[in-house]
Amino acid sequence: MKVVYDGKESSLRILQCLNWQFQGICDVAPLIYEQGFDAVQVGPLQPLKENNYNHWWLSYQPCAFQIGNQYGSKDDFIHLCKVLHENNLLVFVDVICTHVAGTSDGKLVPHEKVDRKLVEDSEIWRELKNIDDWDNRYQVINYCPGLPGLDLRNRKVQDYIIHFLNELIECGANGFRFDSAKNIATPSEGCDFFFRALNCLQDKEHIYNYGEVIFADDSLISLYIPYLDVLTNTWSKYRNHVVTFFESHDSYLGFGYTRNRSSQEVTREYAHVVDNYPKTIYYARPFDNEWQSNEIQKIHKKTR
Repeated sequence: MKVVYDGKESSLRILQCLNWQFQGICDVAPLIYEQGFDAVQVGPLQPLKENNYNHWWLSYQPCAFQIGNQYGSKDDFIHLCKVLHENNLLVFVDVICTHVAGTSDGKLVPHEKVDRKLVEDSEIWRELKNIDDWDNRYQVINYCPGLPGLDLRNRKVQDYIIHFLNELIECGANGFRFDSAKNIATPSEGCDFFFRALNCLQDKEHIYNYGEVIFADDSLISLYIPYLDVLTNTWSKYRNHVVTFFESHDSYLGFGYTRNRSSQEVTREYAHVVDNYPKTIYYARPFDNEWQSNEIQKIHKKTR
């Protein structure tokens, strides 16, 4: 049985399980559904430059467009999809396609473990400049976000990613979160990546896609929503085309501006988001079972 998402206008409650072992997710799949979640967002599945469970950011330094890392193999992912589908849950994969793992010297050089076919192709890389002004749209879509950046205008890069996404769909994935989508130019900005890649997906009518475009106003969000929904932390008039959250792994582990908020406070804030938006994501903090609370179940009951 493969669960499918029945349309962009439907409510959708996603549990983000970053840095969870696949078997750990399988073990609590029935409870995730009982809590009123409709989907699980798993962390990046791509090979990493280093296996280290203590540094979450290593999950966002991939070395190839392949399936399998310290959190599970390709076969493990197939099993995970089967178990989640049996529990009426969708499976969304966090995909990193804008950059690869870099060396530790900050020189925008690919790590030695990065796939050689990428490293050896001089035509597929962004200009070797770091973004130093995130309000400068030219820099954001053309320069590197602190790591070696791939030029998604390049058809070879697009084809690598399309093949990878279709392999994930064959395993059972129901959709994708595109990490750093804000760094990917839209067709109106001269890049056909989202138009071409998403139209090349197997079973594309039943695949749900959303891209990370945080700290964005509606004028920027409007560039993306003809092609995919937008994952954002800002309030938007495009309520049916955004996935919204109060806390993310970035705000808790990275920027840290929600770290001083208790889990219960975050849940109360999340309730306001659910009241206003049909599609939301709840981040399961490390070593924290607040997502299992009665309050989360009550919040979701009114939309299931």
